[in-house]
Amino acid sequence: MKGRFSRSYRLSGNDRGFTLIELLVAVSLTAILLASLYSVFFSVAGAGTRAREEAVRNVEAGRALERMASEVRSAYARRGSPVTFFKTGKVRSNSTVSFTFFSYPVQAGDAPKSDLMAVSYSIERDGGRRHLLKEVWSPYLGEKMSFRVVEDIKGFEVSLFNGKDWSKAWDSELEGSVPRAMTVKMTLASGEELAMTTPTMIR
Repeated sequence: MKGRFSRSYRLSGNDRGFTLIELLVAVSLTAILLASLYSVFFSVAGAGTRAREEAVRNVEAGRALERMASEVRSAYARRGSPVTFFKTGKVRSNSTVSFTFFSYPVQAGDAPKSDLMAVSYSIERDGGRRHLLKEVWSPYLGEKMSFRVVEDIKGFEVSLFNGKDWSKAWDSELEGSVPRAMTVKMTLASGEELAMTTPTMIR
C-alpha cells in the first residue's frame, strides 16, 4: 500500500510577488525617466540644428563680405557722369550703399558692351526678420537682378573714409569721386559681428 504524501508551501516575506500599486509606481517612474531622456535628447538635437544653421549663416556672411570687398576695390565714379555713382544712405537704423564698379565685360541687346556694373546693398524686411538684399544691374540698361545674400541679420552699417575722417554718408556727385576706403559691419541674428575694411583702388 502506497502512502500519500502532501507538501504545503508558505511564501516567505522575500518570495511574495509585486502588488498592483507597486507595479503602477514602477511604470510611472519609468515613464517619467523616459520622458526626461527624450526631452534631453530633443534639446540636444535642436541645439545641434541651430548651431549648424548659425555656422551656415556665418559662412554666407563671410562670402558676402568677401564679394563686397572685391566690388569696392573696383568701384568707380566721377562727378557729372550719368552712369557712375557711389552713394550711401540710411533706412531706419541700417545703411544702404550703391555704387558702380568694373567687372567682366557684358553685352546685352543694343546697349554698348561694357565692364561697368552697378550694385546696391540694403536691408529687406520680412515680418520680424531682416535680410541683406543685393541688387545688380547694368547702368546702361537699368534692369535689376535682386537676391538675398545673407538671411536673418540684425544690422548692416557702412562707414566711408575720405582720407582724413570717417563718415556714414557719401555722394560722389558732392565728393567728386569714390571714398578712399569703406568699412562694413554686419550683425548676425546670433549677435555675432562681422566686419571688413577695404580700400578703393581706382582714383
